[in-house]
Amino acid sequence: MLKKSGKKETTSTASAKTSTSSASATKSSMDTSKIAVVDVQRLVSQTPSVMALRQERQNQLVGLQQWVNSANAEINQQTDQNTKAALFQKYQQELNQRQQALQSEYAQKVQSIDAELSKLISDEAKKSGYDYVFAKGIVVFGGTDITENVAKSLKK
Repeated sequence: MLKKSGKKETTSTASAKTSTSSASATKSSMDTSKIAVVDVQRLVSQTPSVMALRQERQNQLVGLQQWVNSANAEINQQTDQNTKAALFQKYQQELNQRQQALQSEYAQKVQSIDAELSKLISDEAKKSGYDYVFAKGIVVFGGTDITENVAKSLKK
């Protein structure tokens, strides 16, 4: 029994050494990792394409509201209830189609802007030698803020 017990100690000691070595290697690689943070909300608010998209969206909504007002005026001019109901149904379907088209177009543009921003952040991180980039809002402490460098890239 003593020999088995001794082997177990040797095995667990070897495992402990391996775990310690792995932990040291992981700690060592983490100690040498360069970490950056970026204020995504600030970048989004400063992105010219986002500002243009917001203005475009506002104009589209104003145009859609004008179209709805015009459709309502045409419906209200009708005296026949069946004609009113048919016209209402027609405009309701058209309104749904217009809203879906606007939403789809908007989502595509947002996705494109997101990809553009992600690429700029990634390019800056690679250029500056960072291994990881985190959103500033989720990091409590540490990391080099690269927001300003990315913002400069946005203006180019």
